[in-house]
Amino acid sequence: MSVAEAARPALPSSTIRSYAMIGIVLYAFGLVLNEIGNGLAQLWLVPYADTISALGFVIALYTASLAGLGTRLTVLIGLIYGIGIFYVSEPDATYVASGLKISSYNTTHFIGLGLIGFTMILLIALAFYLTRAKSSHRTLSKQDPGSTS
Repeated sequence: MSVAEAARPALPSSTIRSYAMIGIVLYAFGLVLNEIGNGLAQLWLVPYADTISALGFVIALYTASLAGLGTRLTVLIGLIYGIGIFYVSEPDATYVASGLKISSYNTTHFIGLGLIGFTMILLIALAFYLTRAKSSHRTLSKQDPGSTS
């Protein structure tokens, strides 16, 4: 850590939690728009919905890193998110050719959405866990009975 990073004051946990909520709301809004676009054949809506969902993920990832998420866990979450994106966005022929087809197209799509949703929930939970209020119950330091202070 550089001297400039150490001197910079940390954000309050309420601000970090607010960022986390913004991330999850953007992700959910993008997911709803995506389902509307696919369900009602409004395909012009899908790229915007995907962009909004990805922005929500990036904000959630940024929030978790601000809260103190480690690099290894960040990489693991990114891998799970990437696998979820693969199962959501690729056509059925890609699964068959790669040998990663699980079942029908709908099943693989739902598995991808589940993986993406899992990473979002995990990121938000970690951001909230890492910014939790510390317990105010502290043990009193024991004073030596023979000391005068």
